[in-house]
Amino acid sequence: MTMPARRRIALAMCAQGYTLVELMVSLVLGMVLVGGVFVVFMGSRASFSTTDNLSKMQDSARIAFILIDREIREASSTGCGNGSRSDNNIGKRNVSILNAAQATPPAWWSVLGLGIQGFGANIAMPAIAIGSLQGQRTGTTDAIQLAGAYGSGFSVEKHDSIKNEFTLNASSHISANDILIACDYKQSSVFSASSAAANKVGYAPGSSSASNCSTLLGFDVGTTCTTTSYQYDALIARLSRFGASAWYVGNNASGRSSLYRIFMNGNPEEIAPGVTDMQIRYLPVGGGAYVNASDVADWGSIVAVRLTLSFESQDAGVSTASTGDRRLGTVASSTILLRNRLP
Repeated sequence: MTMPARRRIALAMCAQGYTLVELMVSLVLGMVLVGGVFVVFMGSRASFSTTDNLSKMQDSARIAFILIDREIREASSTGCGNGSRSDNNIGKRNVSILNAAQATPPAWWSVLGLGIQGFGANIAMPAIAIGSLQGQRTGTTDAIQLAGAYGSGFSVEKHDSIKNEFTLNASSHISANDILIACDYKQSSVFSASSAAANKVGYAPGSSSASNCSTLLGFDVGTTCTTTSYQYDALIARLSRFGASAWYVGNNASGRSSLYRIFMNGNPEEIAPGVTDMQIRYLPVGGGAYVNASDVADWGSIVAVRLTLSFESQDAGVSTASTGDRRLGTVASSTILLRNRLP
């Protein structure tokens, strides 16, 4: 056989390719390999989704407790020591000269009032209505309303009740229209700053709801806008920012629920998404157990709050549950003492 003939036979054998059995084996091996890669990918994706949702729930819990714990801790404070003790009780000798405080009833954010007040499920609160609209409160959870001095404040070097001006011990970041609270060992006053520069803070009447009805700061029982003048004792008086907030679980933009906060006369702010429930119990002074809001006889006697929040993951289908929407869930609690009501 000549060389060209041998070459033709070799080429013909090479051109035959793979047999059907070889092709089927190759396809099966390829599918097994691709399937293994797919399983690993889906497992990694599910693990990442679960971890990501757990991280988001932890973030929501951390933010929620940091913010609400701080405001509960400072509730009912006037800025001048313990406002609930019987020897000074300045928390009950408070006057607000804000125009919003002269209404009947006064706007919830315009007065120190009870300092802390809870609302059980389906019990209306002044700050927000129960409803199904975005930002409105869900009726199946508790809510809480807080008011008091914010921050450490400033010492008052001089109070001029003729010029209607406070001189502070240091320059402040107080601005005109800030709501403030002044206090000493006798009483406290909530008012609006009409001017502020360096260490000077002035106050004057105005027409808006957050402005002052007069320049008199004295505690006066039985009148709408106080008619009593008062000059704060520069030796011990302090001036702080005043704040009032309402905390509740409300409807968010995605059709689920979040923890919301309303500060003063502002709009609802979404603080922590994924909060499905808030349960709050209160400890009266001398009490042996925490009680529900409906069982509190005197809000001035509350010295501690036990707060329990329930959270759900933002995404469905990330838990190992076999029913429902398979969202992750967790419950966290915190116990907070009211700092200015401790003995």
